[in-house]
Amino acid sequence: MNRKLIIVGAGSVGLHLAANADMYGIKEHLIGFVDDDPGKQAGSYYGYPVLGTLSYVLEQQDIDVVIGIAFPDVKKKIVKKLSGNDSLGFPGLIATAHSWISADCSIGKGVIIYPGCSINYGSVIGDFVVMNMNCALGHHATVGRYSSLAPGVCFGGHTTVGEGVDIGIGAATIQNTLIGDGAVIGGQSMIIRNVEAGETVVGVPAKNKSI
Repeated sequence: MNRKLIIVGAGSVGLHLAANADMYGIKEHLIGFVDDDPGKQAGSYYGYPVLGTLSYVLEQQDIDVVIGIAFPDVKKKIVKKLSGNDSLGFPGLIATAHSWISADCSIGKGVIIYPGCSINYGSVIGDFVVMNMNCALGHHATVGRYSSLAPGVCFGGHTTVGEGVDIGIGAATIQNTLIGDGAVIGGQSMIIRNVEAGETVVGVPAKNKSI
């Protein structure tokens, strides 16, 4: 990473990255945030200014961008908007010294992997996935792009998560579980059956929220 870097979003994920810029190897490259929240304009966090709104990024050339936001739908919309500027790069930020990623894993662009995460062999992490603190993925797990894992999520081997899935704190799956695109998994849920696309499940064992 040799280019200037901007974090999109001066919220919980973005501020974590700025506060721990050394750990993620971005301290010498980070120049600030952009955020569409009017209340954050002209602000400064951990010594890094809010440079403007997302439109500011579209005006730049040859810089790197990190989407410091956990909400899957918001991430997807931001990436779509930024696709209008093909000079932008989307590096992955991984707390390498404080997490473990096995050999034989595939990690996409724009990912954020917090400290304490463990990813076993054969796993595939899609573009713009966020894995918060202390998540663990069994072997041959797959996490689709734009999905977000809250702290302490634990997947059994061969779990497959679709695109844009939002997984709450401490949720877990048994082996060979499928979670469809756009599903929402409540915190502390135990997934023992497949979850349909767009379905929201909660509880132990996890059941459809409408039941």
